[in-house]
Amino acid sequence: MIKIRTLCLILLCLLTPVVQAIKVPGLYAAEVVVADQSEAARNVGIQTAFRMVLIKLTGDRMAPGRTALAPLMEQARNYMQQYRYREVPLARETAPAEVVNKKETRLWVKFYEDKLNQALRDLSVPLWGKERPSTLLWLATGDDQGRRLISLEKVGEFIHTIEQRAAQRGITFIYPLLDLDDSSALRASDIWGAFRQPVVDASIRYHADAILTAAIESPVPGIWEGHWTTYIDNQIVSWSNEADSLAALLEEGIDNLADTLASHFVQPDAFVGVNDVRLSVVDIFNTDQYARVLAYLSSLNSVADVEVMQVEKGKVTFKLIAHGGELTISQAIALGRVLEPISRNSDDYRLLP
Repeated sequence: MIKIRTLCLILLCLLTPVVQAIKVPGLYAAEVVVADQSEAARNVGIQTAFRMVLIKLTGDRMAPGRTALAPLMEQARNYMQQYRYREVPLARETAPAEVVNKKETRLWVKFYEDKLNQALRDLSVPLWGKERPSTLLWLATGDDQGRRLISLEKVGEFIHTIEQRAAQRGITFIYPLLDLDDSSALRASDIWGAFRQPVVDASIRYHADAILTAAIESPVPGIWEGHWTTYIDNQIVSWSNEADSLAALLEEGIDNLADTLASHFVQPDAFVGVNDVRLSVVDIFNTDQYARVLAYLSSLNSVADVEVMQVEKGKVTFKLIAHGGELTISQAIALGRVLEPISRNSDDYRLLP
């Protein structure tokens, strides 16, 4: 058996860029608004940032208030790796006219990844790994001019709130092009009617792991209504919400999406138990391919160690020391788009180009 640690020097020379899936960045950091740069304000900010990080790591927006995490919440400073401040202008849409030129102080805090992971494992708290599903977002709006699909990248009031909330929940979006192919495959009425087949058919080209549709309108001034549907594999989840602002409506919609994704992808035993997982990868014919697979498996958030068990022509068998076991590994690989199973329920994988 060849331990991965003994291969490090060789791999430094062999590694090629690894095509990662949706490896969500920034899971162990958060930025919050603070009153000033005093120690008292900083301590409050660290606690707030820690709560935000726990929500991202667990997929549970109620996590900071869970009894199991109470001991951890009291030790937030012990897990802090670094922090820094920055001054940013107050957003014009949220600030009175007389203070639009003023700035607010924001505190960015990053926490130790390994140390925090271990603490959560010790508390038997399931974690949501860095490998997360991509979500394709179709959005339709309705007003006096009718119902239509909108391009989020061209509507600032939508995209800013969506991106900010998605980052806070540790999820990522893909946005449709809304080109001729999309417009011929999908209509706004399909979104409003929650018609599954047109949505699924139009989404195939984007290769997303999940689909979210949203139909949003303001029937009367000061009231916003949203109707949302997610498609994950063969599971369909729908909900509606209402708010007095567009931002609040979108934030709640993204929160519900994150909750739905977490309930589907977070394994109850993930990161808790440590198990040996054996798998073989075929279509490995040179050192670059070998190094790519080894680096990819080692990068999985749930993998503690990798051993090479056997090397054959075009095939390498690995043993992974993994938190959460086989299910967690297979799910992470499915999201990774680096390996694919040779057949259903197979322990053998094929290296993708």
